[in-house]
Parts: sequence; structure tokens; C-alpha cells
Amino acid sequence: MINTFSHANKWLEFLNSLDLPDKNLFKKHVLAGAISSLCECGCNSFEYHISSDMDVEPLTEGSGLFYEIAFSTNMDDVIDFLVFTDDRGNFSGVDITYGFATHRALPDGIALKECVHSQGR
Repeated sequence: MINTFSHANKWLEFLNSLDLPDKNLFKKHVLAGAISSLCECGCNSFEYHISSDMDVEPLTEGSGLFYEIAFSTNMDDVIDFLVFTDDRGNFSGVDITYGFATHRALPDGIALKECVHSQGR
């Protein structure tokens, strides 16, 4: 599946529908920024930028993995979502991988089923 801004926006809408830690604050981060770049390897990951002049409470202290959630699919492996923060603690992007270790690009026609793993800060 080719990574596009349209796909990234759909994944972002999906993440907004989940019970992420401090869901309302995460939504404020999404409203305060924009998708800034797309990974081109086929994984569907994207970076997110919130300008330094935006006054938004940090999701966490510092940079790193904020939340991970994986779903079984209609294919032979999971889709794993890893939500990251920057050094200010603001939402900075999502790694979206096929399998827990990105062994190939997301296949066309893939559909999510049920949550098989979730872990947050």
C-alpha cells in the first residue's frame, strides 16, 4: 500500500477514535499541528509537526514512545501503531508497521480486526 497523505489522515482519524492515554489532550495535539512528512518504504508511517508557537500542554515529558497498539488483520500479520513525542513532549508522529518489525510494506486490501496489544506511558 503506497503511503499517501490521505492514508495518513485516515490512520490519524482512527487513532483519534481510540482510548489513547489522555485522549482529549491527544486530540488537541492533532488539531494544533499537521502531518509534515511521509515514510516512503511502504510502512505508512508519518511525522507530525506542532509549531513551537502553539500553546498546547505536552502529552508527556520529553521524547520517546508515547503509546503502542497493534491489531490483528485479515492478512497473516498485525498492524502495529507506535505513537511518538518530540523533545517538548508533543505528538511528533506515528510508525505504522506490518508486523511488529516491519517485514514488508502494508499490503493492499488490509483491514484491521481486533486489538492484540496496547501499552502506554
